[in-house]
Parts: sequence; C-alpha cells; structure tokens
Amino acid sequence: MSEIKKYERGSNFFEPFETLKREIERLFDDFGTLDIFENSRGFAMPNLDIYETDKDIVIEADVPGYDKKDINIRLDDDILTISAEKKDDKEDKGRNYIKRERYFGKFERSIRLPDYIDMEKIKAKFKDGVLKIEIPKLPEKAKKSKQINID
Repeated sequence: MSEIKKYERGSNFFEPFETLKREIERLFDDFGTLDIFENSRGFAMPNLDIYETDKDIVIEADVPGYDKKDINIRLDDDILTISAEKKDDKEDKGRNYIKRERYFGKFERSIRLPDYIDMEKIKAKFKDGVLKIEIPKLPEKAKKSKQINID
C-alpha cells in the first residue's frame, strides 16, 4: 500500500507538481529526437526555423533532394502549408538492396501565421535544399509594445 506524504510547515506543497511538470517538459524535449514523427520508410518532416524581423516573418525549411517544381506552398486564411513529393523513378531491375534509406514520397507541414501579415507580398526562394519564405508584416498591424506603469 502506498503511503501519502504528509506536508509539514515549511515543506513545498507544490513540489510533486513541479516534479511532474519537469518530467513532462523533459518528455516533450526528447520528443523531437524520437522517431515518432517518421513514416514507415523513415522520413521525418522537414526541419523548420521560424523567426521574426522588424518587417517580416521568415520560415526556412530544409528540403534536401527535392526539386523546386516538386514543392508546393499554399496559404489558406492563416495556415501556411508546405508540401512536396519526390518520386522514385529509378529502375530497380538488377538491384539487390542491402539497405535503402533514401526517402521517396510526400510530406506536408502546416504553420499557423499571425493575423498581421501581408498575404499579397509573400515571397519564396529555394536554393541548395533550403526553402526560404518571407512573409511581410502589415505596417498598421505590426506588433506594438508599450510599457504600462503600475499605480
């Protein structure tokens, strides 16, 4: 039978919750290194960097091995979706693979964008396996900040 720990004066009542929180955060930190997002052929979604400048929101995605013509970028309301498909068009006759790790197939990755973007001026570039999407901010809706004084 488990014993319930009695908290005495001076002990931290929230300690078990803090421990649980740390363990959950550790689990989610490790989540990115697990193969759970890989499909059956071993391909994980492309890695993304998303950052903000004064004028733009920038998304950089690693999509090595894809041709520009194979990549599709779509914006529906505030959801930007990057998808691509790579077909295995090589003839396999006479090949007896010992190991095959190169991925052929399709992926799709969606990102929710803030409401202060200029949908009409989005630009995308593809070079050396990196897709770079520049999303301009609307000047009138760009983030503003103000220090609030406490009375």
